[in-house]
Amino acid sequence: MKRRDFLTASASGVAVAASSSVFSAGASAADQPASGKPKTNPASILIKNGLIVPMDGKSRTLKNQALLIQENRIAAIGDADALQKEHKVERVIDATGKVVMPGFVNGHVHTGETPNRGLAEDLTPVEYGEFALPLEEEILSEQDINVFAQVGSIEQLKFGNTCVMELGLASQEATAQAFHRTGIRGIIAPDVSDIMESTEAMTGNGKPDPALKKKRFAEARRLLEKWQHNDDTIVSVRLAHYMPVLASYETMMESKALAREYGVGLNAHAGFGEGEVFKQRFNKTQMQYLADIGYLDENTAIVHLLMMEEAELAPFRDSGAWMIHCPFEMAKRGGSAPMNMIYEAGLNVAIGSDWLMFDPFEQMRYAAVLARLDRGGIGPQKAYEFLEMMTIKGARAVGKGEEIGSLEVGKKADIILVDFAQAHLAPMNHHYDVVNSLVYNVHGSDVHTVIVDGRIVVEDREIITVDEASILAEANKRAEVALTKRFNMPDGERFRPNS
Repeated sequence: MKRRDFLTASASGVAVAASSSVFSAGASAADQPASGKPKTNPASILIKNGLIVPMDGKSRTLKNQALLIQENRIAAIGDADALQKEHKVERVIDATGKVVMPGFVNGHVHTGETPNRGLAEDLTPVEYGEFALPLEEEILSEQDINVFAQVGSIEQLKFGNTCVMELGLASQEATAQAFHRTGIRGIIAPDVSDIMESTEAMTGNGKPDPALKKKRFAEARRLLEKWQHNDDTIVSVRLAHYMPVLASYETMMESKALAREYGVGLNAHAGFGEGEVFKQRFNKTQMQYLADIGYLDENTAIVHLLMMEEAELAPFRDSGAWMIHCPFEMAKRGGSAPMNMIYEAGLNVAIGSDWLMFDPFEQMRYAAVLARLDRGGIGPQKAYEFLEMMTIKGARAVGKGEEIGSLEVGKKADIILVDFAQAHLAPMNHHYDVVNSLVYNVHGSDVHTVIVDGRIVVEDREIITVDEASILAEANKRAEVALTKRFNMPDGERFRPNS
């Protein structure tokens, strides 16, 4: 069974003109201009009266401190009155009753696959293939994917995800346009594998396709040229292999060379049972093989690792590679990586949401719960460690640890304010551990304000870069058309496996 070959052409250049509608009549959603930074967005913002959780590795909170943003960076942290006297401040945000913290770095998402939710959660992998793959391969257009990716981006931002990293399935160009328009720090990752996914390929019998490889590398280079190191956008690029078993050795080495050429990293899924292929072919585990050929390093992120073996732990750890743990999505499917063994071995771990539901607080909770179920007890990982996995460690995993992931002077201003004036978070005073509540009690809907690259994108729980109501309405219309075409389902009916 083959998946979508998502490579498509797109308009050149990056649009930055303002636009409040989803798209103009008769025009492609993917071709529409992004909203850009509003002229009214202040160049300097002072956030005061909040409790700052800096995530700077010191396991601390900062009381009676204010944070100053100038342009797109954190300029100072200190006494509010002193900062206002020393600096010209255009906007003051009163964060009374709120936690001020770095935005979440979501290490693994499929933003454009939002039309699958509400339909795919209870499906087996085979049933999912019957449902989703024909939809992705045959029906969804660039315009569809762009609108659905805007929906996903809105959700991600409103829940406090300020940086998200893709692993290319749906069109990465349409997704990049959605990231740029909504204002999220998105990382796209086009697939450069040369073997199409199939049952045969998963057992190691897939055949490399030179034409597919040429097409995918050309598209990847085009996306790198357009989006990477582009001062007009905060969208950036990595490269991806859907799974290492779907890429020949030559292609994997060429992808590493291309990644080094542009100074970017690589992403891949692994750990679904395909490891037997590497044992049979190379007499090594999958991670031993990937480490030996130089594929794994600090710029490589491997997602899931459900069937990680003990023999794979040391080569993975020693390579410096990152595991992206997606606990909620995998638990929903009935599985989890052996997290107790992974933590004890000292692997680099960050957290992602995967697809369908992007609430980072739920991801942290499930990460804690699954580790404890695996261990049979609480263990050494406490709330602060799980919060690190979605902030500073997440930033390192996506290659941006020097720029984001903590509130430190000089770093990019990716900041969220979480409203603690909620019944499910009360009582809250100096006796309570605010980090515990952030991990175990807060919901995405408690995020009040979101700032990305110094730009306010969510205020009072409302996204202000795009017209959310129009985008949701358009997404509903497009989903109805796509599902009716795919299944010939009358309104009100839903997909049932084998129907």
